[in-house]
Amino acid sequence: MMMKKVFLTLFSCFAMIINAQDLSDLRLLLQKGENSESATKNLIANSKENYSKTKKPIFEAFFAVGNFFMAKHAINPLNKYSYFNKGKKALESAVTKDPKNLEIRFMRYISQEQTPAFLGYNKDLSSDRTFILTEYKKSNDEDLVRRIKMHFKI
Repeated sequence: MMMKKVFLTLFSCFAMIINAQDLSDLRLLLQKGENSESATKNLIANSKENYSKTKKPIFEAFFAVGNFFMAKHAINPLNKYSYFNKGKKALESAVTKDPKNLEIRFMRYISQEQTPAFLGYNKDLSSDRTFILTEYKKSNDEDLVRRIKMHFKI
């Protein structure tokens, strides 16, 4: 029985480390993706793979932002709009599945903030801002907190 508890504890720690590594890798791709189509393609592929394995909404959110970036990189207006819609659908799905996830809400906030107004994707700006500015203080994720503080100039 004791061995089983030790194994479960070790497995949980290992899973958390792997998940944290995946998130830091995806965050790095996210930083590069806005200006790099190849980083964006890696972001989409990696987040899609992680979501397929885990079904965690955070990976769906990274996938969504990757699609928003692809919309920026695309030249054809129809492709731009298709990537935008795919990103919007995935991000809203991630928020619905995990509405209290600070990073997902932060991704949606930034996405809506940067989306051209004529696309009408900005209805959650105020509620996401309030949520983020209230909840970030409770987060143990130093990297995420640093990014939030930088974005809001806190």
